[in-house]
Amino acid sequence: PQACFDSMPGVAATVVGYCGGSTPSPTYQSIGDHTEAMRVEFDPERLSFEDILRVFWEQHMPMPRAFTGTQYRSAVFTHTEEQRLIAERMRKEIRPTVSKHTSIEEAGDFYQAEDYHQNFIAKQSSMFAI
Repeated sequence: PQACFDSMPGVAATVVGYCGGSTPSPTYQSIGDHTEAMRVEFDPERLSFEDILRVFWEQHMPMPRAFTGTQYRSAVFTHTEEQRLIAERMRKEIRPTVSKHTSIEEAGDFYQAEDYHQNFIAKQSSMFAI
């Protein structure tokens, strides 16, 4: 998923980490009540929040929280009221039967994950490339 966003014109960086909980200084081994998340830093002159969410909704396959617990639940963390309203609208418009399993919440603190978590899928795929 990280590579989908990294390749978008206007995305400056993506960082995997933990968000949405109250546990201080979470790590993968001690995540507490946080959710694994990805922060997307982008240039709003070149790319809109809606553009980013469109890619998210089109490629993401959330599972009901009963199957994932807190760590792997599906969530969109917003920083402004405008972002929240856009996310709510798009959740209803794009794949509503799937996106109903995604919560929309205020972002709060973000903690960067360990280096081995950054671009994890790309690293795993390269291990098995022929």
